[in-house]
Amino acid sequence: LRTRMEQANLLRVLINCAEKAANIARTCRSNEQLLGLLVQEKSGAEANERFEHDFKTLADVLIQETIKHEVGALFPAMKESILGEESPSFTNKLGDSVTIAVGATEEETASCLEGVLNGHEGAASALASEVHRVVSFESEKLGELPELPEALDYGNLGIWIDPIDATAEYISGDTMFTNFPGITSTGLDCVTVLIGVYERDTGVPVIGVVAQPFGEKLEENLYNSSVFWGVCLPSLQAHNCAFEARDEHRRLAIFSSSEQSDILQRFLDLGYEFAFSAGAGHKALKVITHEVDVYLLSKGSTFMWDTCAPQAILRALGGDILDYKASVAEQKAIPLKYLTPESEGEPDSDWKRNAGGIVAVRSVDMVEELVAKLAEQ
Repeated sequence: LRTRMEQANLLRVLINCAEKAANIARTCRSNEQLLGLLVQEKSGAEANERFEHDFKTLADVLIQETIKHEVGALFPAMKESILGEESPSFTNKLGDSVTIAVGATEEETASCLEGVLNGHEGAASALASEVHRVVSFESEKLGELPELPEALDYGNLGIWIDPIDATAEYISGDTMFTNFPGITSTGLDCVTVLIGVYERDTGVPVIGVVAQPFGEKLEENLYNSSVFWGVCLPSLQAHNCAFEARDEHRRLAIFSSSEQSDILQRFLDLGYEFAFSAGAGHKALKVITHEVDVYLLSKGSTFMWDTCAPQAILRALGGDILDYKASVAEQKAIPLKYLTPESEGEPDSDWKRNAGGIVAVRSVDMVEELVAKLAEQ
């Protein structure tokens, strides 16, 4: 057993997990059999309707269970508090129910996956080999990873995972650019893996890892990940996101293409320019990388798994992700919190939803002007 002195570095473990997730995401697009399963959904082949939709979900569940397995083995106190978007039980096309579990060996995992991917042994073994690969992500851009405080109470930490954010972009892969260099509106660049750690007693996010599996294109179908991390604990703030603003004299905001026009008008009044883009994780990442100043989504269509990781990084940078409706109503920054309900009363997805909409800011100094403008009738 590890002694306290030898406790693995949770940040390093999560970065490696994000890279393993990115490997699985890339394998699903580069392995022809897997890509075929992924893309069938798009062509609307009626005969296969049920299954392909499930295939993207399968990739998600597999990533989620892999991260649970790896983090849980090194940090047993956290094992029961690693949450994600998907339920691990799965129904395949034949109506059989299968629970996706990471086995002790690659063979065990492959045979579990074959239960879902009936008849696709090659696909199952390709995925299983990525699950069991030993991954250590190295990049100069990671910077120096800090040692986490010895007093950190792992039993009070929970994790929210979004295994592959921006599903439609991931499946279609068609890239379109905005008017701003470096910001794509659709495409593989919008795909992110989000792993966020929060304190269970306060609901405050404290460690975030955001990876873009397709961040750096090397050649056709060959990519390296771009990985961004931040830690915001009372005794430690660190990150690898010291980016200069795109342009000191311009104000930029990013939105989803369906944002309400009256909200866009308020931003215009404040002198903002706009970009529109896919993927909640991707838009929050553009705030982290300082390519935009703010990301606002007025609809309650994101969930805790979309925001936990980027919020932790933004907090390390002096920014935050706020509850849009509450912040406008109270005329001050009301950050999102990650508290799980005491009672089982609420329908499952309701408490996980960021129902009031979200505002991600690079600096909390800009909130006052913003909420005042947004409150105007």
